[in-house]
Amino acid sequence: MSEKYYLQSITAIEPLDGYIVKVTFADGFTGSVDLSPLIGRGPIFEPLRDIEYFRKVHVSEFGAPEWSEKLDLSPGSLRAWCEAGRFMDYDETDRWIEQHSGPAQEVA
Repeated sequence: MSEKYYLQSITAIEPLDGYIVKVTFADGFTGSVDLSPLIGRGPIFEPLRDIEYFRKVHVSEFGAPEWSEKLDLSPGSLRAWCEAGRFMDYDETDRWIEQHSGPAQEVA
């Protein structure tokens, strides 16, 4: 994952209508995305089916969207979804990040 996405952290997350969240990232970028496609993506996301539980999303101490100690999301993936304007599965997210990242930077 490119550094632009790997180093992301969020400063605020707000549930909107349904399963849509509005997210503010540490660099000031704000976007929103519908996370309802996560519901059917395996047992780890099953608790999100309860809309009241979903609305308890908050920013973890590590700058990630979190519902509990066992359920959080990658801020980098969330950033890609917000920029794309939609949820993408794992492989599509990786491809999208690769296509939208600048050239790799050499670290001295």
